[in-house]
Amino acid sequence: MMLTNLIEKYLMRPKRLREAIQAVVRENDELLHRLAEYKEEGPTNLTWAEGDRWYGWTYNKEKKRYYFDDIGNESLMGLWEDQWAREESK
Repeated sequence: MMLTNLIEKYLMRPKRLREAIQAVVRENDELLHRLAEYKEEGPTNLTWAEGDRWYGWTYNKEKKRYYFDDIGNESLMGLWEDQWAREESK
């Protein structure tokens, strides 16, 4: 009973409820905006781990070319450094 009174008195007040709903709406708007940006740009890279190695690919829009790392790397940073170096050299 005490918990019910607490919820009804403090949490479900119209102002607090309205503010909570507005916060959820703002979050959803931001999410929809980010999804729209992703659809326009398309994927540009992907990285994943298999065991103790990191693999990935990048896409260069200017050259319209994919760069793959199928050898793998011991660290994520090493993977990206190798891919950037390959991309610059071609």
